[in-house]
Amino acid sequence: MIQGSALELVDLNVWFDPRDQRGDKPIHTVKDVCLKVAPGERVGLVGESGCGKTTTILAAMGLLPASATVGGEVFVDGVDLIAGGEAGIRPHRWTDVAMVFQGAMSAFNPVKTIGWQIREALEVHRIARGRGAADRTRELLDLVDLPSGTDARYPHQLSGGMKQRAVIAMALACEPKVLLADEPTTALDVVVQDQVLRLLVRLSTELGLALVLVTHDLGVVAQACTRAAVMRDGVIVEDGLVDDLFRRPAHPYTRALFEATPNLADVRRAVDAEAIDSTVGPLLEVSELRVTYGDLARSRRRRPFSRTPVAATAEVPVVDTSDAVANVSMRVGEGELVAVVGQSGCGKTTTLQAILGMQPVRSGSIRIDGVETTRLGARAWRPLRRNVQMIYQDPYEALDGRLRVEDTVTEPLLVHRIGASRGERRALAAESLREVGLDPDLFAGRYPHELSGGQRQRVAIAASLVLRPRLLLADEPVSMLDVSVRTGVLELLDRLRREHRMGILMITHDLSTAAAYADRIIVMRNGRVVESGEPWQIVNEPAEEYTRQLLDSVPSPDPQRHRAS
Repeated sequence: MIQGSALELVDLNVWFDPRDQRGDKPIHTVKDVCLKVAPGERVGLVGESGCGKTTTILAAMGLLPASATVGGEVFVDGVDLIAGGEAGIRPHRWTDVAMVFQGAMSAFNPVKTIGWQIREALEVHRIARGRGAADRTRELLDLVDLPSGTDARYPHQLSGGMKQRAVIAMALACEPKVLLADEPTTALDVVVQDQVLRLLVRLSTELGLALVLVTHDLGVVAQACTRAAVMRDGVIVEDGLVDDLFRRPAHPYTRALFEATPNLADVRRAVDAEAIDSTVGPLLEVSELRVTYGDLARSRRRRPFSRTPVAATAEVPVVDTSDAVANVSMRVGEGELVAVVGQSGCGKTTTLQAILGMQPVRSGSIRIDGVETTRLGARAWRPLRRNVQMIYQDPYEALDGRLRVEDTVTEPLLVHRIGASRGERRALAAESLREVGLDPDLFAGRYPHELSGGQRQRVAIAASLVLRPRLLLADEPVSMLDVSVRTGVLELLDRLRREHRMGILMITHDLSTAAAYADRIIVMRNGRVVESGEPWQIVNEPAEEYTRQLLDSVPSPDPQRHRAS
């Protein structure tokens, strides 16, 4: 243990039982990792999905499954946590080293208040009880800038950014010296992501907290970290100060990551007129679309009221008629990629769901390939669905946990009666898996729980592309992917829309991605389109202050730009 280090990993190795990975030999996933973090230091652990980042920090917490074998040493404040086994690490877990897990959306018990769950952590670890625990809970929520009264709320009453802050507050409940954060900003829009990163930097500085930030986003590392360690295939291939490493990366793999990272400063692209066929009508045309919250609420009920509800101040139930989507118009031509950007809750996903017939439309028009769809029934929609597919945002919910990867990708072929035999369908599924960077020989037989977040997202994309749709609606299709795979998937979508004249409407909170790949960008706020135009125009000459705010919040791979402080 080097004096002055809050956390030190010495020759850390992790092997997994081959029976869990359908193989014969132990799987060596973390290889001789050495890493030290001083109090108040912020280290970014960056690399692609499956490289061993999450396994490394789970090993440091002693939270790997029984099928894992851990070797090496993990020192926290001078104590080797591994040497004593589970009994030795338990007194230090959460009190000396704590963790923010990936996926704040599902981190809380939905039937307990936020305050109850934080108080439980305080009482279990005997930090405080009763009124003292309640007071400490409110202090923690205030520390992460959550408003008064948050302790009495349930998880579903908090936005994604608020949930992420509450998860951080819970991790800090026992005043740890080391905080391990696993992809804490992956599912957040750029404005909320910027706020969470600034919060982590402030907490590290004020509390002297040693922070290890696991991420696949080099922009996040540049913004929030003082040091970076680059991981590949279980090995740290490069480690250094952020300013030095980002300016002069030494390892070829590090340089490849930078080359795969889109940068707003490099936007030069004009609309690709050759890819877009303007001689035919648009694949998608949305005119003056309006969706109200009242309509959304009614669509989610299993059946209407069977009796008149009792109202305190009115004779009829009060229905929220405010707009979730207000007078939105857009069009997507053959071979065109249109990106819709904006913060969470601005109406982007609701617009996509309305286009796909999954949400009721109050007024306006939606035409797909010339067919008006706003009043179509389920039977009339069926022939259209083969040519209109959607990539959903959350791969943890999009995949059926009971189906193997191959079954998930072949299911759309079965539904639409494509493929004369099972062998033909398997071949089409294998081709789709290869296109998104997954070897069917390795992944076809796996279940979702055997995949990383990025691998799940690629399976979801493969299932959407296997039908070769004419129109693809993509809701944050690469938000869970690391930079090189993200680039590969986006280039795949770009190639398919050129070769097959496929139109793509893509939702993203990543303006860098939108600017690099879209022909047009639409900016939404509070259910309305506030600005639209070509990428160069949006990035360099934004007309709206809101667009400028979004641009200023984008994490840049340049550590000198917008460094969180």
